[in-house]
Amino acid sequence: MRGVFKSKPSIAPGGQWPARVTGDAHAVYAHAVTNQIAAAAPPDPALATVIISPLASRIRDGRTRAKIARRTAEALGARGHREVVVVEASSPAAVRDAAADAVRNGSSLVALAGGDGTIRDAAGVLAGTGIAVGIVPCGTGNLYASSVGISRDIHEALATLATGSPRAFDVGEVRLGPWPAAVGAAPPAPMPFIVACGTGLDARLIAATSYDMKRRYGVAAYFLAATRLLEHLRAQPTVLTIDDVRTELESVVVLVANCGEAIPGGLLPRRRIDPGDGLLHVFILPRGGVVHGIRGALELMTSEAAPMSPSGSAMRLVGSRVRVEVTPAQPTEIDGDPFPVASLDARIRPGALSVLRR
Repeated sequence: MRGVFKSKPSIAPGGQWPARVTGDAHAVYAHAVTNQIAAAAPPDPALATVIISPLASRIRDGRTRAKIARRTAEALGARGHREVVVVEASSPAAVRDAAADAVRNGSSLVALAGGDGTIRDAAGVLAGTGIAVGIVPCGTGNLYASSVGISRDIHEALATLATGSPRAFDVGEVRLGPWPAAVGAAPPAPMPFIVACGTGLDARLIAATSYDMKRRYGVAAYFLAATRLLEHLRAQPTVLTIDDVRTELESVVVLVANCGEAIPGGLLPRRRIDPGDGLLHVFILPRGGVVHGIRGALELMTSEAAPMSPSGSAMRLVGSRVRVEVTPAQPTEIDGDPFPVASLDARIRPGALSVLRR
């Protein structure tokens, strides 16, 4: 079900858009979506789609969400879109379906009102289509929006949506292994990521930090969880293959980043990550224990040296294809969502997403 704005936006009864909900775990993103939209209509300059997530932390209230939907449609109207389709998508599958429908029906712009997860799920479908993407950051962290130059302030983001110009940014794609796969087994399906994927400590942190802790302590909840975990973590044998160059080392964490910040809205690496440079940035903590963990994290943020930090407690490498195999395999995460124990095989898709920005 969907709401459609034509020339003059109106709000559905009760102030809420009907949700199109599809049962889905986060587990699989299939290339079948690409096949479903192979016969897409040519982009119609008059048509735009808004995909809005009722799960985004800043718009969970129905009236607030309806207001943002209306203002987003008004911003698109200011760009000349005479017809705006609004779809409320409350699961990863619903977001992907809505994005695929937008491509198939000929939308020339898709606006995403949600957090990093909404952007990631839609980006997996919209990447490579050339369709312009607008972002209205309504989540908690909004790391991707900030990294591509979109204000976390919703009012400023709407102004960018109304007047911004498209710029090409990279999208990551990762498969969760093991490798080699069992004889005769189908290769694992690739999943998109826009911020980062990783294995080891960061995935354990995400799993160990409860919703109540984040609500009570905010970003500090991750630091509290880290102090408990670092003491017990030990470096594990790791094979890191970057652009076909194989390195054997030990690691506590390997993070493969397309963009991002250590603290949303605050702490950035001294050597910033450019989400449009066509590269993946690989951060490694090779030593266990609290002292090495804290020192390595600080050096990753403050050092300009590469690949090894001054004390040897951290490494930073770059490449377009990154495979990470840890023995024994460790928990994984993709854009802040926990995934099972696995190895990672990530690649970058340079300039695959066309994002509106000032």
